[in-house]
Amino acid sequence: MSREAFIYIPWLLKIAFYISSLLSLLIFLAGLYSRFSIWLKGRDEPDDLLEGKGLGGLLLLSFRYFFSKECLLARRVMSKSRIRGIMLIFIYWGFTILFIGTILVGLDHYLRLNILKGYIYLIFSFILDLAGLAVFTGTAFFIVRRIRLSEDIISGWDDLPLLVLLIIIVLSGFSVEGLRLSLTDPPFMDWSPVGALFAALFSGVNSPKTYIVFWCIHVMTALSFIAFIPFSKQFHMFAAQITTKDALLRSQRLGGFVHD
Repeated sequence: MSREAFIYIPWLLKIAFYISSLLSLLIFLAGLYSRFSIWLKGRDEPDDLLEGKGLGGLLLLSFRYFFSKECLLARRVMSKSRIRGIMLIFIYWGFTILFIGTILVGLDHYLRLNILKGYIYLIFSFILDLAGLAVFTGTAFFIVRRIRLSEDIISGWDDLPLLVLLIIIVLSGFSVEGLRLSLTDPPFMDWSPVGALFAALFSGVNSPKTYIVFWCIHVMTALSFIAFIPFSKQFHMFAAQITTKDALLRSQRLGGFVHD
């Protein structure tokens, strides 16, 4: 009970995947460097939260606050709207679990750990299915909300396209899973409930070429999303908690209040 990595994927596409992944990572890091470099300019107050952190320290701080209670529980959004907070938690937790799951699959494959097999793999697959469903639910909610309230929401041009890009990532990922299950017909398909649903949708597809097409769509959209994050307003996933913490400390030092 496991799955073969890069099943049906020819070696030329594998090479293209590795090159594209490297380029996506480099663009992401370059974007972070550009944003953080601008952000650090002029911060020389003696009690500033960012004082003396440098670029590396700021990067570590951003990831630290990315996993803070404020982010994990979406406290700022939850205080304004419970449904928006819940949907944001769906996206946040779902995306994080999928990201960690992808890393674990890579480590298990390249280091030949052979951990993701048997019931461990089945539970792992079930959790990832639920995580993908959570991301889809939250993203669909915000897409519908932005379309219905477009005149009342002040936002940049990149908000809706990025949400659409994210939902394409999820749907193409489920399509890849469904096609793989449909083509291989494993006995443990019930442990991937959403994947099994997509497998039923693709039950008449017998060609691995369709799998390859959806795999390419999934990879391209996922890598594009990662590369574009530092250049979009979704950069607040890394920055918002630091700026909020910094502003709060300033306010407390000055005896004032911070309004969200």
